[in-house]
Amino acid sequence: MDSVDLKLLKMLNANARIPISKMGREVGLSTSGVRRRIKLLERSGLIKGYTAIIDPKKLDRGLLAFVSVDIDFPSMQKLISRLSKSHEVCELHRTTGGHNLMIKIRVKDLESLNKFIKEHIYSFDPVKNVRTVVVMETVKETLVNL
Repeated sequence: MDSVDLKLLKMLNANARIPISKMGREVGLSTSGVRRRIKLLERSGLIKGYTAIIDPKKLDRGLLAFVSVDIDFPSMQKLISRLSKSHEVCELHRTTGGHNLMIKIRVKDLESLNKFIKEHIYSFDPVKNVRTVVVMETVKETLVNL
């Protein structure tokens, strides 16, 4: 990967629908040259796919919370499998520190969050401790910052 590839990635990260011709003008390549480089980045696995950015508020999921869970390791995979099926769960991360599982959740409101935590987390017996942080405002949110 060189500086041209990095510029192409930055452009795609900002807007995956940018015309290839415009990308070519920005980096000094023909459209076929840009297309070839993008295909190589896709084949290498660096570009995993393309997606739409959806406004959670428009789907009535305006409340964002991070829930950290302390659970014994043998039971963790079962909880992860259970939570992975829930449409409220946006991300699941195994972590170090006081809690070993971090969950990013989007729901309608505090009542929905409370219900989710009761039904999906506290109801799972091996859970030892839960800590919830409600997001007041998202200032910046990107998967990878280029």
